[in-house]
Amino acid sequence: MRDLHRVNSEAQYYGPITIGTPPQNFQVLFDTGSSNLWVPCNDCPFTDIACKLHKRFECKKSSTCTATGQPFEIQYGTGSMKGTVDNDTVCFGGSSQWCTDKNQGFACAEEEPGITFVEAKFDGILGMGWDTISVNHIPQPMDQIFASSNCGQQVFAFWLNRDTNNVVTGGEMTLCGMDPAHYTGPIAWEPLVSEDYWRIKLGAVAINGVTYTDGPVDSIVDTGTSLLTGPTEAIKKIQHAIGAIPFLNGEYLVECGKIPKMPNVTFTFGGQDFVLTAYDYVLQIQGNGGSEQCISGFMGLDIPAPAGPLWIMGDVFIGKFYSVFDHGNKRIGFAQAKSSAN
Repeated sequence: MRDLHRVNSEAQYYGPITIGTPPQNFQVLFDTGSSNLWVPCNDCPFTDIACKLHKRFECKKSSTCTATGQPFEIQYGTGSMKGTVDNDTVCFGGSSQWCTDKNQGFACAEEEPGITFVEAKFDGILGMGWDTISVNHIPQPMDQIFASSNCGQQVFAFWLNRDTNNVVTGGEMTLCGMDPAHYTGPIAWEPLVSEDYWRIKLGAVAINGVTYTDGPVDSIVDTGTSLLTGPTEAIKKIQHAIGAIPFLNGEYLVECGKIPKMPNVTFTFGGQDFVLTAYDYVLQIQGNGGSEQCISGFMGLDIPAPAGPLWIMGDVFIGKFYSVFDHGNKRIGFAQAKSSAN
């Protein structure tokens, strides 16, 4: 089990790993929406600000590292990186219980253009999706963890603490099991549609009986996405229904004082309803001078075929529902998450 840290008013969750012998420490975003591990490389140029502001891996300082020289490039929804592939031991949380062997491939980032990663509190990203979307077909670290004798179940689970009054614990990721301390009631399981992303069928999205989806649609459960996204036209209607107004870069604002009266938004998976209240889907952020700003947790994002169209159930959703990623049985489970006060 690994503790996660939370920054940016609930928008990013990250935790520790080590790479190499002796171990070099990094903070990474555990991302179910991608399938590659990368960290900044000591060889990045001085002009790469994002790289220079974060911890950097040095292959020559690890007795178990092999530099392959294989080029690597990955593009995210926001942000990208280029580098080369190294092989070395990767340990989750710095614990020897959850380690790969020295042949684990990962990217050493030499270019992180733009500003996406400049202010990030994490150093790199550890993908936990399926190998089918892995760049260069590099097996991900969890493959080795699942194959180890320490792993009783091929599952991992996330509890994301949304209690802004608790600044100590951002959340918890559990490997090879689940943590009953962080959820209540039964787990509702939904089979995967395909083994690319953690993709399941979303039956409907509704507010006060009005449905905003045209039949069952694809959705992915993505710990690497802060908000909850869907096709732009559907999200516009939802923003209107909750009383949000356009702000900047696709974000919408709501009046903080109206949160208690804003409607619930219901997501249906496998015939079961999962309800977000306004307290769940509105991000309350302290602005400059101590003023509070309230941002809608919904955002429009049009993903073209063949990957889309789809909805992305990001941290806004995962924060309300304890989320179990069952690799062995190819399914995802949701249960009511306990707050940190429980």
